[in-house]
Amino acid sequence: MILKIAWKNVWRSRGRSMVVMGSIVVGIWALIFGTGFMNGFMESYMADVINHDVSNFQIHNPQFKKDYDVKLFIPDGEKKAEEIRSWPGVKRTVTRAILNGMISSSRKGSGVQIRGIDPEKEAEVTRLDSLIIEGTYFEGIKRNPIIIGEKLAEELKIKLKSKVVLTFNDAKGNLTAAAYRVVGIVKSSSVKINSQYAFVRKQDLFNNLANGAQVHEIAVVTDEQIDEEALVAKYNIEYPDDQAESWREIAPELAFMQEMYSQSLYILLVIIMLALVFGIVNTMLMAVLERTRELGMLMAIGMNKFRVFFMVVIETIYLSIVGAPIGLLVSWLTIKYYRHAGVDLSNYSQGLESFGYSSILYPFVTGDAYLIVTVGVVITAIIGALYPAWKAISLNPVEALHKV
Repeated sequence: MILKIAWKNVWRSRGRSMVVMGSIVVGIWALIFGTGFMNGFMESYMADVINHDVSNFQIHNPQFKKDYDVKLFIPDGEKKAEEIRSWPGVKRTVTRAILNGMISSSRKGSGVQIRGIDPEKEAEVTRLDSLIIEGTYFEGIKRNPIIIGEKLAEELKIKLKSKVVLTFNDAKGNLTAAAYRVVGIVKSSSVKINSQYAFVRKQDLFNNLANGAQVHEIAVVTDEQIDEEALVAKYNIEYPDDQAESWREIAPELAFMQEMYSQSLYILLVIIMLALVFGIVNTMLMAVLERTRELGMLMAIGMNKFRVFFMVVIETIYLSIVGAPIGLLVSWLTIKYYRHAGVDLSNYSQGLESFGYSSILYPFVTGDAYLIVTVGVVITAIIGALYPAWKAISLNPVEALHKV
């Protein structure tokens, strides 16, 4: 009987009920789309940094990253890279020669990290070839081709086929200079790739180093379902004289951003839930006050206070049950559309790219997010109904019957 009365009460004032259901729909949509939007931000940033730069984990000489001394190489680096490639869970590996130096054009100079790479293997690991926006990927120039980032090219005021000079210290400490010609320009949301790296062929770099062919870095890409921390631990046990680090250690800002992202989601959740609670309290309280005489009569003819309290709460639950599926449907359609079309933030591209974000974001949410958000909103709706329900049972039946 209480359930039937509550259902009828919901539709006695359609306008008021639609307001509550609308707030539930908007609350669910805002939470799910907000979560998807922030997921898009994180996916874009982390995917670019991990896929195009740091990989899942890297290996160096323990002292190498302190000053990038060319003499601090990985003994038998190529052999170790081949061995790691055969480990379960490892997809690809690549070796690099790395040193710090200067890059100079006819108009300007800048500090740069020179990365000697195997073009074919590098493309497999970091997909560097997919980032080319001008020129080619080490094709068309036979002698000393070089690829640089878009921002670095702008800073040096150079273009394709421009001549640049790399200056660095060789293994004996001698200052060495070599001329290169720009074969390609890359663009990435990674700040380092855009403005701090210069990519050359390893063999071209080795020709200018006194210590010959040495490996300073091994980058490893793992299967998605593999925990790279276990592989890092395995390598460090087998080769204690080297240092393997996961992407969390190499780029701690990513781990920090993940934590900050989680906290932001909680803040967003609290803000939307509070707004929803106050909206429901306001609407349901108005419903109770408008039905003062009716509630007084029900209590006067024998309906106990618990049943009155339960009836008001059930009304809110009904509104949630009607509003939640609509909110889920709208959220799902919105996420589905923008997952394929993307959210175009090109008007803010300059600012976003300076922080390493892409100007096109693709929101997404995991399946359990829909359930969590829906349950959270329904619980919030019930909490919002408690005060109006308590107000209803606080009425004096005699006074309520004489209420105009």
